[in-house]
Amino acid sequence: MLVKTKAILIHHVRYSDNSLIAHFYTQEYGRISVMVKGISSRKRGTRFNYFQPLNIFNLELYRYENREIHNLKEMSLAFIPEKIPGDIHRTSVALFISEILYNVIREEDANRMLYDFLESSVITLDSITAGISNFHLWFLVAFTAYAGIGPTHTTMHDCYFDMLTGQFTGLQPMHPDILEPRDAAILNRLLQMPAEKIATLQLAGEERTELLTGILKYYNLHLTGIRQIRSLQVLKDIFR
Repeated sequence: MLVKTKAILIHHVRYSDNSLIAHFYTQEYGRISVMVKGISSRKRGTRFNYFQPLNIFNLELYRYENREIHNLKEMSLAFIPEKIPGDIHRTSVALFISEILYNVIREEDANRMLYDFLESSVITLDSITAGISNFHLWFLVAFTAYAGIGPTHTTMHDCYFDMLTGQFTGLQPMHPDILEPRDAAILNRLLQMPAEKIATLQLAGEERTELLTGILKYYNLHLTGIRQIRSLQVLKDIFR
């Protein structure tokens, strides 16, 4: 069946010299895999450069009910980023986020709220003028709600965050899977912070790395199948 949908690219792999398999999160169908042919044909020119992490597309494709891979008919950019392609900081964040999404999102059913969140996050990453060094932290914290592991913020002060229970607590848990009060306080701020306000979060490189490590540990404790994030070290190096 020929269908149309908006879609966000979360991963792609070359299939042959002239084709690739792209993994999208779509507005209408959730996560799908699409065979893209003719990426370097004379008629169409080179389209491989289109396939950058988190690019937002309008897709027209042949969708098959009983197949894992669908076929692309036409595509165009639904949003043309101005700052992400030429900024190594934004590009690195986009690559990191796309790896997280590729590892975490499994459902094939549509989730319009999740799609809208992802699309608005991409547009915000491209448009903000400050706070880029903390955007990946904000995204990971905000995304926990859509991944089904979102903690609730607290009014307590000087508390710990228990990563096993996903709760803030005034007493130090008797196991090592915790965030100390300093990191727990930052997590609590991020849970209540809109993306447009992340420039107000002032973190040293060591604090940023420590919190990132903790949040990823929380993901791994509650979600199965998360593989090593290849872009993680690059992100740590850039924002240290």
